Amino acid sequence: MNILVVFFFVFNVIATFILGAKFVKQGDSQVFKVFGKALLLNALAFAIWSFGVVQPESLLISVTIGSIIFLISLVFMFDASVLKVQMVISRRLLIMLGIFIVLGIFAIGHADPSYAFISSEGFLFFNLGPLVQMLYVFVFALASLPAFEIVASKFKNPYATIFRYGFIAQFCSGVMLMTTKDAQVIYATGWVIILVYLMLLITFLFNKKAWSDIN
Repeated sequence: MNILVVFFFVFNVIATFILGAKFVKQGDSQVFKVFGKALLLNALAFAIWSFGVVQPESLLISVTIGSIIFLISLVFMFDASVLKVQMVISRRLLIMLGIFIVLGIFAIGHADPSYAFISSEGFLFFNLGPLVQMLYVFVFALASLPAFEIVASKFKNPYATIFRYGFIAQFCSGVMLMTTKDAQVIYATGWVIILVYLMLLITFLFNKKAWSDIN
């Protein structure tokens, strides 16, 4: 067991949960609440994957359940990006489309013969096939990037910029972890995620000015 890998997963779970809870509780903004719920689901997915890392005999079921919850979190992320759609029926149709898409991705991924594994260095690899990787990256981007922009627009600068580029950095890091098997890249990406989360926690958890005069 790689202690640094375990530390990364535990830190990621705690940081994502704290930020998610902060956004859920913050004010009356529906965008913040939906975005916060997406982060909480993301934290839950990482917690389940963490269990698979420390209990390798439960790895495959942990990866499967965690992936389902991660895909659900993307539906919430997508919901945050379409909250401004004026007609309720249109928004509902978009959410139904998002649910249909993530169900399709899960079905395709579940049919893929590749299996997750833990490498000799202690890294968790989902070992997705090229098609499934492409689908995950596309859906991850289409659901997350617009949501980041909408949430960022609620803040005044410099907090909007910190939020926007902080979460874009986390998105890019997530894509790298999803697609690479190079140990040095994984270590570097892990530290980027940790440092960016520390910046986001300092900015939005301990700085009340960030939440004053929000749009």
